[in-house]
Amino acid sequence: MAEKETPAPRSLLAGDSFTKAVAAEQELRLAHADQDLVTTEIPEGGELGFWKLALLRFLRHRVATVSLAILATIAVLAIFVPILQGNLYRDQDYRNPYGAPFLFHSRQLALPAGITITVPWADHLLGTDDLGRDELARLIRGGRVSLEVGLLAMLGYIIIGGSLGAIAGYYGGFLDNLLMRFTDVIIAMPFILVVVAVTAALGGVTLQTLIMVIAFTGWYEIGRLMRAQFLFLRESEFVQAARALGASDFRIIFRHILPNSLAPIIVSATLGVSGIILLEAALGFLGYSIPYPEPSWGNMLQGFEDKLLRDQTYLVFFPSIALVVTALCINLVGDGIRDALDPRQR
Repeated sequence: MAEKETPAPRSLLAGDSFTKAVAAEQELRLAHADQDLVTTEIPEGGELGFWKLALLRFLRHRVATVSLAILATIAVLAIFVPILQGNLYRDQDYRNPYGAPFLFHSRQLALPAGITITVPWADHLLGTDDLGRDELARLIRGGRVSLEVGLLAMLGYIIIGGSLGAIAGYYGGFLDNLLMRFTDVIIAMPFILVVVAVTAALGGVTLQTLIMVIAFTGWYEIGRLMRAQFLFLRESEFVQAARALGASDFRIIFRHILPNSLAPIIVSATLGVSGIILLEAALGFLGYSIPYPEPSWGNMLQGFEDKLLRDQTYLVFFPSIALVVTALCINLVGDGIRDALDPRQR
């Protein structure tokens, strides 16, 4: 019986099978090339930076944005209204002392084309003080003084405390110990006694003197915070890499460490402005702020006992409300900035 021949197995590389398989695979690749994760390019600008994300987070914080709008309104009024009013805040009307607020009367206004209308009018919307000075004009002028003290003194905090804290944190060792002991001396100094001593030495307090005294005696919190940031960041891998590549200390401090330490400094500085404004108000209440006739929210509260006993509460009420609203808005803006700069927030 003759044996049947078994056909030899055909190779996959033989015939048209391999050609068809290659063509099908090539067609499949071309059809899904736009979905290939390896070859697809990421469009430029697809990622937001840290500060842009922080800005978007802050704008979503409704309480902080409303508070910022209120602060901007107060600042605009405090800067531009005194320019338009001139010396109205110091003009005295002895015929109208202690004028009550919100006293309206009718007043006729002449419009073009000979039209005359009658509108309610108040000569002194928030009343007058004991010398007949307009309380609203003094309140707005005092807001400019208080905001100027708060912002410029905080700038002094950042310059003095930031510089000393950065030097102490970056170099460490003996320099760090020396600067920290100097910081302890500043902390131990009684602030009120320093103000009294400066006042006695200079024969009075001016706005520039007040700002310098506050800045020189209150920078230690910013300084300690900056020192802590530099102590932490100087051991980071990117700083070690920059040092290994031969970068100078100046470049490492200002190019690598300082930008990465700004977030907590900004939050602390924002929250500290309200404290400085309240501190200036306390000094003005005690008589150690800028003298009359220049108003500030602090010196407008002097003699509040007599004002309350004489039923002139409005002279205390309006500066107090201005202080509370401004300080509260600054704190709320600071809370919004803190949440926006926190990378754990979504």
